[in-house]
Amino acid sequence: MKYKVIEAYTDAPSDPIKIEEGEVLTVIEESDANGPWPNWILCRGINKQGWVPKQILNVEGNEATSNQKYHAVEHTLTVGEILIAEFSLNGWIWGAKESSPDNFAWAPMNHLQAD
Repeated sequence: MKYKVIEAYTDAPSDPIKIEEGEVLTVIEESDANGPWPNWILCRGINKQGWVPKQILNVEGNEATSNQKYHAVEHTLTVGEILIAEFSLNGWIWGAKESSPDNFAWAPMNHLQAD
């Protein structure tokens, strides 16, 4: 599905968390289930910290084990750009800009409009 950027997004982390399958992380906090970003868990690992989709974690107490690889790289968005989504998850899409089809990253859906 194609999306058009309707609001600029410049909050992409400079050092996004990247985890491997089977990696054990410490749970710091969970996003508000009724808020704009449900099902995200803020995790800490060795020399890393970031938000990870709850769906890829097995959480037991304050530990979470990843059941797949994940990289929280995000697009910086400019109004008018077109993104092609591969899938959506928890208020975000994973996709590429039409102008750079091999560069996949996350983009917040509240900055996008279905095209």
